[in-house]
Amino acid sequence: MLWGKFKTQPDIWFFFGFLLTFTLSVRKVLFYFPILGTFNEYSGMYLYISDIFLLLTLLSWLISILCNNSITLSRYLPPTKNLLSHYKTYLKQFLVGGELWISNIFHRLYILLPSFLVLLSFISIFWSQNQSIALFRSIKLLEFYLLYLYIIFRIVPQLFHACPPEKCSTLAPLILDVPRGTSKIITGWNKLLFGTIIFLGLFQAIIGIIQFFLQKSIGLFWLKESLISPDILGVAKVILNSEKFIRAYGLMPHPNILGGFLLFSIIITLLYQKCSMRNIKNGIWLFRLILTIQIFSLILTFSKSAIIGLLIALVYIYVSRGTFIKNLKQLQNFKLIILSVLIILFSSFILIKPDLNSLFTKSLNERLFYLNVPHGTFVEHPILGIGTGQSVLMMQKFYSQTLNFWEYQPVHNVFLLILSELDVFGLGVFIWWLWELFHAKQLKEKNNEYILQNNNTTLSSIVISRYFKGILLGLIFIMLFDHYLWDIQQGSFLFWLTAGFVAGITKNWYCGNEIVIS
Repeated sequence: MLWGKFKTQPDIWFFFGFLLTFTLSVRKVLFYFPILGTFNEYSGMYLYISDIFLLLTLLSWLISILCNNSITLSRYLPPTKNLLSHYKTYLKQFLVGGELWISNIFHRLYILLPSFLVLLSFISIFWSQNQSIALFRSIKLLEFYLLYLYIIFRIVPQLFHACPPEKCSTLAPLILDVPRGTSKIITGWNKLLFGTIIFLGLFQAIIGIIQFFLQKSIGLFWLKESLISPDILGVAKVILNSEKFIRAYGLMPHPNILGGFLLFSIIITLLYQKCSMRNIKNGIWLFRLILTIQIFSLILTFSKSAIIGLLIALVYIYVSRGTFIKNLKQLQNFKLIILSVLIILFSSFILIKPDLNSLFTKSLNERLFYLNVPHGTFVEHPILGIGTGQSVLMMQKFYSQTLNFWEYQPVHNVFLLILSELDVFGLGVFIWWLWELFHAKQLKEKNNEYILQNNNTTLSSIVISRYFKGILLGLIFIMLFDHYLWDIQQGSFLFWLTAGFVAGITKNWYCGNEIVIS
């Protein structure tokens, strides 16, 4: 039975393998260019176990489309045996679809714009100082973009939408919204998706909490847990009650990355709770316990950008579109979550008495220190930039003092990092893309009823979209103060996954000859 399920949708199974491993640091260092004679994270080439699963996912998806054997994976091309007898119908659908696509090309910019970033990254190899690193970073960016497309065209249609058989043509994937009575939101694969993310968030959170209270690694070296203790140079620490304490790492390379992932998993937990409200009333305490553990671990990361990003995401989800006023239940949930976060934060400050200099001033000074690089690169390379992946390699050029090996890091701002490496054009395309993700226009299908109101009984894609947009908004805030969402494996996957879900759930699709909302 399992083999039968696997061979009909192998890419979905490989995707869940990717999902289970993308937060891990299990990797092979292929090659690296030493900086000051030592290893540097940003001057190396790596193969992660998550890369292997993602490659298998994309290859099996592509093969299934090319083989076109009428199995579940193949809904993008007509079966070969029916091609001649139905060519007129397919040609008509293709022409109509093509005409509609061209006429609505500006509604598809969230697909086209990131491809320009990939193209610009590959072009920048020609003027990069280290072309090997530039090529590797360009390939990684292409990998992230392919994941983004896979989420849009495969995962979202498979997991979040249902299409009545009489309305779905051979060419159209099953990607309609959920009309009343058509299907349930939480069934099958999407239940597994949410459950996997919640499990990962809880798993990482528990590890982070144990690390903080033990003040050392817990021995999961086979999962590439970071070697941490208060006495190791370079380990992220905070001063509490005049003593040094390591921050919660989980299995991430840095506490800030764990904070960003917990932001993601906390919102997904809230979304799952909302989707399954009827089924989990007796187990609501379990969800509150899971949320409490994740929020507590987030606080122990001391990632200020992630904590504030979570608050911004919650405000966007619960306050936007009038739900703050119209829905008393939403208001109560929002107040409960915010109150819980504030109580934990206030209690932590009273009990552990953190050193404000180490918590705020030092962090701010470090970020100001790295501003020399984008300023210097923009002055010297205002048109082309210095090339993808080159900012760390060229840092010493923009400082009068000799840098220590641990100071070779990218500027802690994704927008300035893109400006340095891909110039003003690259930054403009990136900002435009983010704008399109939040402002993609949706068109309603004629003569079809859609549930667009959040009434706590039936959930539409509008509601799911708001949760994922809330996550994306929180991540964008983090981008203002950190770089890991752009150039570190776990953070990059987190960002592109979220962007893919936002684009996939809110995009417009065609079903037959009609434009439908999804």
